Amino acid sequence: MGDMEADIRTHHIHIVKWNGTEWKKYIHFRDYLNDNENVALQYENLKKEMQSKYADDRVAYMKGKQNMINKILGK
Repeated sequence: MGDMEADIRTHHIHIVKWNGTEWKKYIHFRDYLNDNENVALQYENLKKEMQSKYADDRVAYMKGKQNMINKILGK
């Protein structure tokens, strides 16, 4: 979402099957961050760092967050 002509993105939308495996992961991740303010702040800071480093490289941005996401999903 955003201004596609100017290549400005404001949102990234994920579409998954309701109550499927990916849906459950997103819900678990959301709930964990909502229940753990300190971890949510760490994740926010990591996202800002990755955005600063990889503003034009979505793949690198995602890879930079993956370890933390995996740790949270493993809980």
